[in-house]
Amino acid sequence: MSLICAEYMCPEHGVFEEFVERPAPDEMPCPVAGSEIAPLSVFDNFLPCGFLSPWCMSAPKMAIDSVPCYATVRGGDTERRPGMLDTRDLGEGRVTHEQWKAKQRDAQRTRRHKMLVDKGVISKKIQVG
Repeated sequence: MSLICAEYMCPEHGVFEEFVERPAPDEMPCPVAGSEIAPLSVFDNFLPCGFLSPWCMSAPKMAIDSVPCYATVRGGDTERRPGMLDTRDLGEGRVTHEQWKAKQRDAQRTRRHKMLVDKGVISKKIQVG
């Protein structure tokens, strides 16, 4: 039994969440207390709303992005962030997928080496001519 949290939209009370089995049913009755009835006890004097509420798609959870806002402005930042994939050559067909992956691996290796040198874990490579 696999439970998921699904959102439903009641026409009277708005959005509510229910834990349901997968796949989520298309409609659920609204659980919000609605009309008042003759009290059966002190704690039980409201009936649930009961409107059949259709399933609605959940809003995505916004992730905090580390990209500065000026990087998305047209004509703004032309430098790509370190680690950001540059797929322009691949999209325009100038390189094959294998060449693009090799270029990404080399860039990652260079960034990792620079990070280790900056931390003092390793020393710079000395090339003998």
